[in-house]
Amino acid sequence: MVTTDLYPDFAKQLDSLALSPGHQIVVALGGGADSQSVLDLTLRYREEHPEYTYLAIHLDHYFHPDSPKWAEFLRAYCQKSEISAVVEPLAVPSGARLSKEEQGRNARYQRMAELTEDNAVILLGQHRNDQTETFLLQLKRGAGPKGLAAMARESAFVGNRRLFRPLLSITKAEIYAYAHAHGVEWIEDDTNTDTTIERNFLRCEIIPILTARWPQFLDTVARSAQLCAEQTALLDELLQEHLQAQLESDGRLHLQGWWQLSEMRQRALLRAWLQHLSAPIPSFAVLNELTTQIQRSTGGKKVRVQWANIEVYRQQKWLVLKRER
Repeated sequence: MVTTDLYPDFAKQLDSLALSPGHQIVVALGGGADSQSVLDLTLRYREEHPEYTYLAIHLDHYFHPDSPKWAEFLRAYCQKSEISAVVEPLAVPSGARLSKEEQGRNARYQRMAELTEDNAVILLGQHRNDQTETFLLQLKRGAGPKGLAAMARESAFVGNRRLFRPLLSITKAEIYAYAHAHGVEWIEDDTNTDTTIERNFLRCEIIPILTARWPQFLDTVARSAQLCAEQTALLDELLQEHLQAQLESDGRLHLQGWWQLSEMRQRALLRAWLQHLSAPIPSFAVLNELTTQIQRSTGGKKVRVQWANIEVYRQQKWLVLKRER
């Protein structure tokens, strides 16, 4: 049975954050039924909790020809709802080797951090269907447990800010049911049916077949993602002591005892080091190349591996990470 009132669970989740008076709650608006439902739920929560400050943000990166109209719709919607809002255009880097979607997401998050207070809890509209799509995309890319963990309900952001996904256990069908039942207005983006986009292909073609065959498929994928998240957290915890023992204050990684470690532990330690430095994690092939070069460097061979905007090289007894500007 599809529920039409998501508010009791939404309020319980926000209450569990134990926010202090004056804490900032921010709704990230895209215009779809997901984020518009989060906005509606937040407005209901505001009635019970006026002690917090509330803000809605929509950043328009002009990926769709109608996006200026959508921005004006959201501006008017927020004004009618009497919630402070920032609706502004957003420049997104472009180029032949750049993913438009990834660059757009990175630009949005960067600007979101600039527009919010340091204690902000930023509410995102991602839901259980999104979780399944992310899991399958990561599986297709050959990701390990960290990638398959997909999205966490709560994750650290810039400074003391937090990203929070209150609808992560809710299906798209439940969101639509809530939106219809509570008079929520939203925008349907026609590009969501463009199956040349990988996520849309999964959403429109693959996941409906899987859920028709196995109705509990979304739940079981969410459970697998949770197990992967727990295994990743445990591995990170176990590696921290080793990492701290070999980490220099300037971020270099000391290679003392490196050649006595198994290749599996070497790769795990490298991932932990890169994560500590907030560097993008390379593919398994690139990571394997890095461990291979380090292994051979005892014979005087150089270590130098590049990916994204990152270069890692050996400097005497240390590994050094360099970012290209």
